[in-house]
Amino acid sequence: MKEFFFWKVWSPSERNMTVAAFLALFVALVFFLVKSIDPLANVIRWNVVSELSETTAVLDILQLGQWQYGISTPTHLVTESFMASVMETDFLNVTAFWAFSLIGLTILLGALTTMSRFYYLAGMIAFIMFLAFSRLETLGVFGEGNRALFLIAVALYGGVTYYFHAFRPDFGIAKRIIGIGIVTILLALLVAFASNAQFPSLTAASYSYPFWLIMTVLFLIVTATEIMAALVWLSTSGSTGKGKSGLVNFLVISILYLLLLLLLYLRNTKQIDWELTLVSPVFLGLAAGLLGIWGFRKRADSTDGIIPFRSTGFWLYMGMFIIAVSFTAYMAGMANDPVLETLEDVVVEGQLAMSVLFLFYVLINFLPIFQQKLAVHKVLYKPLRFGLTQTRLFGFTILIVLFSIQRLLPVNQAIAGYFNGLGDLHANTAEFSLSEQYYKLAVQQEFQNHKSNYALASLAIRQGDRNAAAFYFRQALLKNPSAQAYAGLSGILAQENLFFDAVYSLQEGTHRFPKSGELLNNLGMLYSKTNVADSAYFYLAKAKENTNRAEIPSTNLLAILAKSTDESLLDSLATESEQQNYLSWQANWLAVQNLRQKFSKETLNQSAIPADSLLSVSSFAYLMNYAANQAKQDSLPAKFLPTLAAKNPVLSQDLSLAALYSEYYSGSKLKALETLTGWTEDAGEKSDLYHKILGHWLLQLGLYDQAIENLSVVEGVEGTIGMAVANALSDKQAVAVVLLDKLQEKQPSAAIAQLKQTLFSGVKPKSPADSLLKVAKRSPSDKNFDNAIRVNPFDEHVIAAASAFYRQKKATAKAYKIVLNALRYNEYAPQLWEQYAYLSLEQGLIGQGNEGEQKVRQYALPADYQQFIMRYQPMRALIEKQRAEFQ
Repeated sequence: MKEFFFWKVWSPSERNMTVAAFLALFVALVFFLVKSIDPLANVIRWNVVSELSETTAVLDILQLGQWQYGISTPTHLVTESFMASVMETDFLNVTAFWAFSLIGLTILLGALTTMSRFYYLAGMIAFIMFLAFSRLETLGVFGEGNRALFLIAVALYGGVTYYFHAFRPDFGIAKRIIGIGIVTILLALLVAFASNAQFPSLTAASYSYPFWLIMTVLFLIVTATEIMAALVWLSTSGSTGKGKSGLVNFLVISILYLLLLLLLYLRNTKQIDWELTLVSPVFLGLAAGLLGIWGFRKRADSTDGIIPFRSTGFWLYMGMFIIAVSFTAYMAGMANDPVLETLEDVVVEGQLAMSVLFLFYVLINFLPIFQQKLAVHKVLYKPLRFGLTQTRLFGFTILIVLFSIQRLLPVNQAIAGYFNGLGDLHANTAEFSLSEQYYKLAVQQEFQNHKSNYALASLAIRQGDRNAAAFYFRQALLKNPSAQAYAGLSGILAQENLFFDAVYSLQEGTHRFPKSGELLNNLGMLYSKTNVADSAYFYLAKAKENTNRAEIPSTNLLAILAKSTDESLLDSLATESEQQNYLSWQANWLAVQNLRQKFSKETLNQSAIPADSLLSVSSFAYLMNYAANQAKQDSLPAKFLPTLAAKNPVLSQDLSLAALYSEYYSGSKLKALETLTGWTEDAGEKSDLYHKILGHWLLQLGLYDQAIENLSVVEGVEGTIGMAVANALSDKQAVAVVLLDKLQEKQPSAAIAQLKQTLFSGVKPKSPADSLLKVAKRSPSDKNFDNAIRVNPFDEHVIAAASAFYRQKKATAKAYKIVLNALRYNEYAPQLWEQYAYLSLEQGLIGQGNEGEQKVRQYALPADYQQFIMRYQPMRALIEKQRAEFQ
């Protein structure tokens, strides 16, 4: 355990700094793991595109016995598809990279100051050269192109490190790291506040890329033999070797390890195409790095004091480890796949080359010790015949040979990664032409890399060049296909009306990514647009099972089934559907309820009304369907929909119509009728719809002549049946017969015969106003009469009774108002004119009273008129006498 927790015997300051270094490494590893789970998700988002469609539902119903007359009005459905976004930069990823890499660099420079003069100077010269190649002048500190930042960095780093190295060799590693850390923080603050670059962190990361890449590759090569060294320890330590030689164990596990590396190498170079579940190179690299924390100690101890582990070796290693992890995480966060493949090749081929030579090194130096059953791991870096330096040189030579067999592909990929970084930088600064050139340079180095091709497709989309975008999406699919690229390609093909090409693209994508709920959903939606309901349902059901956003395929399932099912299947759908707290799904759910003519009480989803009042597709569909479905339950839409209509001019007319439904069924019927009447006077594409709705509302209110007038301009079956019903209810059966007979000749139907029989049986529609009037007469009160008036403010019996009631209470103004409102649409009702005449006299308006008397004479039956005139004349005579006496 002492060997494992080696830092426990160090000084307190060293122990504290060691814990801090381990903590930084741990957080950096977490950063790496988060970014490497799905690199593309770091730069490409799955956006949801909502589309609005209409179907028809019967909302207005007039019940006639067993038969009902309804009109079809629009109800709205939402369908949603996934669209991969253009490639974007995650700046949090850039910031995290700089935080961890600068920590690693600070530890590395602190360790460098403890080395001998030769190694210190060599290390600082290399560091300064890398600073020069990092083009710090691009940050624009102290002016564009000014190299003052480079000179300041060299002076500060060089001065502080030289001070620690030459003048204060007594300082511990903690003070050295803290001192250099202060310099790093000062330079970082200077760049943050003085740089005129638009994105300083991204600019610095893009141009300093070679430095971080070389440090990472160097670390991977340094740790390439650590797994083999661990296998030696496993074979010869503790009780493993007791009773028998550890040589056999070592050879077996070493050969298996080398075979694994060989298979990975052959698969990566496309020499085999086996679907093998092999250990990921990521785990091999991490395993080597973590094992090296302890393994590097023995290697440092074997350098005869050149790299003492406690004061130098451990800190050099930890600094490089943190840099390597943060750089790899940064590349994963940028989805820079050619760089990731380069690092993967370095891990696999580096470990393969080095481990083969290391196996030779172990056998030629320590075979006798193995045979004596001794602990070889204790003398592993004390060779007897073949030196460790020679082993590494030959191993590095083999690595170069492996790269050469690939025609230096890893090197070309690394260069492509550099150009990709510059392309990202200029894409973010909106220098799209320059960005395109850098991406194309990356494609020249590695034409199949996903990053460059997807980025070029993103640029083409931004510039409206669909053909170029489709080409680059196809290029992105050649080597490292992604669900995002398939979605992008199919989306462009669909926009170009290349339906079968889009379907083929998505089918290929779902074959490669069978668990991609996004592709499955999009394929199902493509099939739904061609009315291939079975295939659409199949893929949407699979999408629901394979995405963490199951509400989207659920929404689409509701939409396509609502369009293509009968009443019984709609009922089944409604009972089996699982409720979703998702606005688009709720919009479709309300549409299904409208289709089923189920108008039970629902609670308004307040999130449907955004703070800025600008409606999305789902918000619009939900509010429209809610207003229609809850017209008899909720009067609020009549208030907030007109406000939303003013904020959404394109949707204004539709929202206003939905508001009228709520106004008619739960608010002021007069206001709704007057507004809709005004709309019908404007000839437009929705004129038929407005006439049809207005005609049906008038029919419900018993205003048959006005209903006939509006329904006569409605083309089709609904208008003809509506006129027939209105004529029959207004005792014009002969006209109704002619209309229905003509309709039967054009479209023979048993339903028409049933309607004719129903109409001629004398059945009348039941109005809720009749029952409410009975209640009001039985228990007269303002509330009861107001309820009856609200249901039908034009019914002459209701208004006459209410007027008489209010006249008795001396509420003449109120009575006069309801009578005038009723006369606006029911001007042929004698009872209304009777009340008008009485109310006029009560207000001393003899001229208007006489006008009312003339209307009663014109419209009432003789007996009714005689009864009226017997009351009216004494009232008028009394008023005339009072006026004469006053004069």
